[in-house]
Amino acid sequence: MGFSQEETHRYINYLIIAFAFAFPISKAAVNLLEFLIFLLWIYEGNWEYKRKLLFSSRFMLAFALFMIYILVSVLWASDPLYWAAYVMKYHHYLLLPVIYTSLEKKYIRYLFYAFIASMFISEILSYGIYFGLFTYGKATPAFPTPFMHHITYSVVLAFTSTILLVNALSEKSLATKIFDTLFFMTVVTNLFLNGGRTGQVIFIVLIFTVLLMYIKNRVKAIGIATLIVVMTFTLAYNFSNNFASRIHQFEKGISKMVYENDFRDQGGMRAAMWIVGTDVFRDNLLVGTGIGNVMHDANHYVAMHHFKARDMKIFADYHNVFINIAAQLGVIGLLLLLHIFYRIYKLEFKTREYAILNRTFLISFLLFSCTHNTVHIMFPMVFFTLFSGTFSAISRIENS
Repeated sequence: MGFSQEETHRYINYLIIAFAFAFPISKAAVNLLEFLIFLLWIYEGNWEYKRKLLFSSRFMLAFALFMIYILVSVLWASDPLYWAAYVMKYHHYLLLPVIYTSLEKKYIRYLFYAFIASMFISEILSYGIYFGLFTYGKATPAFPTPFMHHITYSVVLAFTSTILLVNALSEKSLATKIFDTLFFMTVVTNLFLNGGRTGQVIFIVLIFTVLLMYIKNRVKAIGIATLIVVMTFTLAYNFSNNFASRIHQFEKGISKMVYENDFRDQGGMRAAMWIVGTDVFRDNLLVGTGIGNVMHDANHYVAMHHFKARDMKIFADYHNVFINIAAQLGVIGLLLLLHIFYRIYKLEFKTREYAILNRTFLISFLLFSCTHNTVHIMFPMVFFTLFSGTFSAISRIENS
């Protein structure tokens, strides 16, 4: 005796909420839930309805086309069988059509509640590690990120801060406003105690974005956003050793790059990878090198530029998804990737709060992608799948 279609659909929604809770704190739970959710989605059937929904979504079609092109690009990679296995990591994206077709309106707020609750748990552990109350895995007081890489954690924290800020601005209950404001302050503090400069830069952009979209008076919005940013960075620089030291490291790396042609330190090495990646793209303009081949001749390009850099063989990619995709898949792949982001931007919402959060998610992921290979690493992939799937589902629900 199996589940009815209605029961299966309900269980899928329950598990999507559990997936949102698992994302910030457990790789194992994320993998298990992905398997169970996808299995239930297959078991549920109702394929004609799902097919119509998927083919009616320009975002879903854009993403499918990009994935198909990645699979085809294996054909001109140096070792097709090896790089076919490389592409298998993209199984995290299988939940994207599931969330889009299955998420119901009544479960949306619970999904956000689950995610916020999980971020609260992660934040408590992060504070405990920072203040030396306990240890967890490989996290240290310098990088107190218990479950994911510090760059990814900083980006997720920055995005979380906008959820709380939007809640605080839109809620009518004074008690809820106070709670969201206090939680917002702890998240921002946690962001600047950690070593992720990417999330800190994103935070600046998101604060201006939220207030400009929420407050009609542009001068007032810019003034408030500027005040928040200046106060936050001033306090962080004076009271967070991690933040101050990372700023000084970055300044030193840029100085050595500019004055000594030495690209080996922080900032400089990333610039070196971007220069080399751009060269690879230029020499493989149309279809790229094929999936996974981008680092093959990286040291040769470094030698051509005559600057000091680390051995490129220790890096898996160019730490920028746009340069990496352009080098791997050429201008065709880059345009397909950009089209995905354009389709997220074009999602329509009737609820202002969802429109703002969709915009902050898109900005977060675009800027994140400038410093990370977000297409191929687990937590960025799950971050994209969860929220692009959620916002596309919300857009479908609000416009159906």
